[in-house]
Formats: sequence, C-alpha cells, structure tokens
Amino acid sequence: MSVNTAAGAKLFIGGPNSDRNSILADYQADSYIQIGEVEDLGEFGDESEAINFTSLEDSRTRKFKGPRDAGTIAVVVGDDMTDEGQVAAEAAEASPLDYNFYVELNNAISLGGTGSRHYFIGKVMSKRRNVGNVSNVVRRTFNVGINSAITDVDPT
Repeated sequence: MSVNTAAGAKLFIGGPNSDRNSILADYQADSYIQIGEVEDLGEFGDESEAINFTSLEDSRTRKFKGPRDAGTIAVVVGDDMTDEGQVAAEAAEASPLDYNFYVELNNAISLGGTGSRHYFIGKVMSKRRNVGNVSNVVRRTFNVGINSAITDVDPT
C-alpha cells in the first residue's frame, strides 16, 4: 500500500451508543448518514497523557504513560442546512448522548475495493458557524470529542 491524498475521504454519523467497549460488529450493525460537504477532518487518534516523576536522589525526571485520549476531531464543512448528515450532527450537538461515527479514506487497494474505515464513539461538542468575508464560503465546524478507542478496518 502506498500513501494517498485525503481527497475522497468521507465522514458518517450513526445512532446513539453508550457502549464504549463496542466491537466492529456493533458498529457495522448501525445505520449511518454521510455528513456532506466536508472540507477538513483534522486529526484523530490515541495519545497518552504524560505522567512525570522526579526522584530526589538522581534529579532525573521519568515519564510514564497515562490515560489514552483519541482526541477531538474538528470537522469543517461547507454549511448546508439541507444536508441530512449536517442536520444529524446538529441534532447530536443538542443531545447529551454519544454517537457512532466512522471515517472512510479513499485508499482502496483493489478495483472495486473499499477504503479503510475508522470507527469510534463521540460526542458532538460544538456546531460553530464561520461566515467570514465577502469572498468566503460559509462554513461550520462540528467538534467531535472521541470517547472510545478507534476500531480500524483495513482497506480492500
């Protein structure tokens, strides 16, 4: 497999899910709506919190791995109030619940294959609109706080 551009990447939102230990079959059993007009998906993935300890004896700071955080994905879209996926994301922001999501990359390795998928559970934390200036497309940013491990499915 080689490197790819982000062109063709897609984001989908599913239904509410409170099981942070979901497995692939749980994710695949859900129904999803594509969030349209996505311009940028930012970054996501686990990062461990650094826990530091400094011993008086040798004055050396040691680092330990703490809790893992999959991050907050900043989803920038061209604001389309008729897009079903954006409407679903806006409704999810008004809810206190976590929702299923997946990102699909355009990195299929065979003709007719599918790109890699990255499933997770997250809470839509914001739905900010950016109007900008006269030469700007009105955009909206949905920040999704990821509350689970990311389940990766290889491309075919």
